Amino acid sequence: MSSEHWIHNLLPWLASPQASQLDEACQQGLMQADYLELESLLGVLEHQIGNIAPGSSHPQLVFQLMAARVKQLLEETPEAPILDSRQVANVYEQLVVAKHNAAAAHLLQVLAIQADAESLLALVETLQELPPEDWQSVGLALSPLWSAKPDALTEFFEQLDDGFLQPSTTAVLLDLANYSVRKGILETHPWAARAEQLSQLLQQVIYRLRQLEKEPREFGDTVEVVQQALADSLALTVSLCDCLGQIANFIAKEPLIDALTLSHRRIQTEAAAALARLEVDEGKERLIALSHDAAARGRVLAYAEELGLMEAIPEEYRTLQAAAESELASWLADPAQFGIAPQEIELIEHRTQYWPSYEEPRDCYLFRFTYSMPQGPMHNIAICGPLTHCFQTDVSSLPVEDMFSVFAGWQAEHEEIFEVPADQLNETQQIESERMQQYLQSLGYESAKPIALTLFFGETALIGTAEKAGQEWIVLTDGNELLSYPSSNRDPKALNPEIVLCLFRGRKLLRTFNG
Repeated sequence: MSSEHWIHNLLPWLASPQASQLDEACQQGLMQADYLELESLLGVLEHQIGNIAPGSSHPQLVFQLMAARVKQLLEETPEAPILDSRQVANVYEQLVVAKHNAAAAHLLQVLAIQADAESLLALVETLQELPPEDWQSVGLALSPLWSAKPDALTEFFEQLDDGFLQPSTTAVLLDLANYSVRKGILETHPWAARAEQLSQLLQQVIYRLRQLEKEPREFGDTVEVVQQALADSLALTVSLCDCLGQIANFIAKEPLIDALTLSHRRIQTEAAAALARLEVDEGKERLIALSHDAAARGRVLAYAEELGLMEAIPEEYRTLQAAAESELASWLADPAQFGIAPQEIELIEHRTQYWPSYEEPRDCYLFRFTYSMPQGPMHNIAICGPLTHCFQTDVSSLPVEDMFSVFAGWQAEHEEIFEVPADQLNETQQIESERMQQYLQSLGYESAKPIALTLFFGETALIGTAEKAGQEWIVLTDGNELLSYPSSNRDPKALNPEIVLCLFRGRKLLRTFNG
């Protein structure tokens, strides 16, 4: 198919507000495009951005695929032609103006991927004049530079003069510089000469964080806006502490000590590590003391090892169990989970056993964690070791064996483990479903409502609901044995069909692997 044809068909799809999938021919054309085709597409889009439907996610996919294709072409032929950096910057500006921010971040990646002198200059100018709107988008745009060659990184930072940079942009640039020095890609920190300026900036951000804690309404009218302001300030503070620690200029001592007084454990950890690099006893002492905090412990131990302070950490916090507890606390504190670390974490069971997807036995830890809530304490069970996970459903009522099983069943993935919804069964599967319903009836269960047939390495079982003695039950049977649990929307410990299915799978897997 000619480039003209797939590009021609791509344009009306971009302009459509409907969330239809990209035509396969267009997608393949873009994924296999050569330099001239990409150049042609970019030229056409330069005059068509205004026709793209507002709020559409379509341009994000197009520019994501374009960036991936540019990367692939340069990997195949490092000396291959590259897209004109000025034209890329111009289309980026149009995307930002049109509020297609995710697409704009992917397009900006192209400049970072190409990493020639002109592209790097255009990238720097863009970051100073019209940067992406938040640090996550900046991080996405600059992500190729984390694997850039030393010469390209050196040139990139040299072109970053003292011009204005938004805090969100500065945070990512600091992370890039800190990473490059820590990994030995760059011999000296590219912003070492800015120690005084960065120290002043840290003091300003610390003041902003204190104001956020006292009067959050001054920073926005909605919770989302305030949280974004907090996240941006935290990201910048953490990056500044790490940077000043690596620069190791004593001028940073006072703002770093001030950072220790903030309540956020991550900031305390970074400030303490930075002070420890300056051989400030207060930093060393705080870093060691923070090892008792499970959510901070993983990073504390990494810094302690790097700084030769590991022997000063209490032995109880250097065990595998302590590391697992720390991993769980950090996972629960992630905004995608609970957003804060639990008040209590208690070990329920530790076993070394074979686990799905691993060839060697794994240390498996079950923890009970507790959050203090206004309506009373909230408990649940989580696993750490081969995976870190907990369910929304409280599985603490299960025996320990079944706790392990339900997590193993949840993690298991294999082409011979799948479900067929009850309304999609073929004739043979329907017969199997009816046989298992008869088995349930023989055990006193009535009004069975199949949800699906589950197939497990050739074995078939039915999962659904049924009634017995005036109670609704979640049932799973293969026609010979039965899993049955009361169904309730009110009881937080009542299992749902997903948990029962995971339990069924996990029992079989762990019994097979561990005898």
